[in-house]
Amino acid sequence: MINSAIARQAYVDETQVKAANCAPNCPAFRVKSYCLRLSISLRLSVLTMRNAWTTGVDTISNLPCNVLDGILGCLPWKDAVKTSILSKDWRYKWVTCQELDFNDEFFKSFKQDEEAKRIIYQVLLVHKGPILKFRLCRITSCLDIDHWIHFLSKKNVHEFTLDVGLGNKYHSPHHLFTFQQLRFLELKDCLFHPPLGFKGFEKLINLDLVRVTFDPSIFTNLISKSPLLERLRLRCCTNLDILEIDAANLKFYEFIGKTKSISFRNAPMLEKVTVAILGRRLLTDTSPVCSNFPKFFYYMPSLLELEISGTILEYLIKGGLPESPPNALNNIKSLTISSMSLRNAQVVSSAVYLITSCPKLQDLTLEFYQVGVGDIVEPVVQLLRAQSSSSGAVKLQKVQVNMFTGLEMEMEFMKFILASAPVLEEIFIWNCTRCLFRSCKQMIDEMKEFRRASPNVEFTFEEIDMEGGYEHEEVMEVP
Repeated sequence: MINSAIARQAYVDETQVKAANCAPNCPAFRVKSYCLRLSISLRLSVLTMRNAWTTGVDTISNLPCNVLDGILGCLPWKDAVKTSILSKDWRYKWVTCQELDFNDEFFKSFKQDEEAKRIIYQVLLVHKGPILKFRLCRITSCLDIDHWIHFLSKKNVHEFTLDVGLGNKYHSPHHLFTFQQLRFLELKDCLFHPPLGFKGFEKLINLDLVRVTFDPSIFTNLISKSPLLERLRLRCCTNLDILEIDAANLKFYEFIGKTKSISFRNAPMLEKVTVAILGRRLLTDTSPVCSNFPKFFYYMPSLLELEISGTILEYLIKGGLPESPPNALNNIKSLTISSMSLRNAQVVSSAVYLITSCPKLQDLTLEFYQVGVGDIVEPVVQLLRAQSSSSGAVKLQKVQVNMFTGLEMEMEFMKFILASAPVLEEIFIWNCTRCLFRSCKQMIDEMKEFRRASPNVEFTFEEIDMEGGYEHEEVMEVP
């Protein structure tokens, strides 16, 4: 009877998933499928419990502890606590949950924060055993957070997330820096000041900091004392004027913010780098004596994916371009340049240098910074025309261009790409309709006349009407 009930509901849910018109391999379909399986599992648990009451056989209560923790972890905290009334065996099962998630949804379920804080205190006071994962969001009471972190310092925490909310600044207490088993640390809107004698997080693997304020001397010390660090994300943090990355195990690095200098001194395992400078230029206007290219790419021989902003190109071009490209470019397969201004000849020159200096480059994504009709810069046009005979992008297969309007400088850049990529297969071009200066057909007709190093290129133009949500797509295979 239980199986037939589950089967009937599964059929209904599967029909709903298919009705969403999601392709089987797309992320949305996988998420919906996961939620479907989770929903069925929870229904089965409830029906099994009901069956236990009628037959006297309780199978779910005897499941392994990690399975029960997983079931309780899928429930809102109010519902997880309510499981204590199911039976004598369930009375204290929730007090051993190893993952405590007090997220936005938790706080939204209370009319006042005081009631939510009282529940958190009660949960922590009766909790038994380790707390491997703890997340706290949208709480602004610093004194309460201090108390909770003090309590957690004795709970063997592996993953810790604290988000006090935009506009607030929480001074991280000394107890946070005693979490010696920490693998994952995420802080938002905090002041990061470890105590004297801080020995680092020896087991830390993932560090994610958003709008965190540092003491200028702290960052380098923090990274050097986290020898196992593999993932580092810094977004909108302050007092990071000089960034020198020396992390032997680092594989992923993302920086979005303001700085004066960036260099990778020792990153032999680094595979993916994302760097975007907020604003139109770096904080310093001082030009170096030598090129910044070798400084930036000093030592990261395993680099496969690079995503940088146009402002970084301005930084890299200072001091000129080196005759021999840095070795770090040798293995790059994916390159993304965002907010790229075609009005700046130096930025364009730097972009061309990067594209043609990556011998294994396969995927290229460009996002042009919007310009007006009167912003045509003749030196940029001449520079791109001079590069049209280049053949540096020998393995480039796919190109995506965002914010493409059809101006002469953009068309010249496309001409350069077509002329320099002998195995190019696909170009995808996107923009909203109101930003286009020419129709897709006009651009297609012009590109048909461009010299192409690859005999078979498929163009996809996509226009999106931001007001009405209308999408128009036109595909053209260049003969």
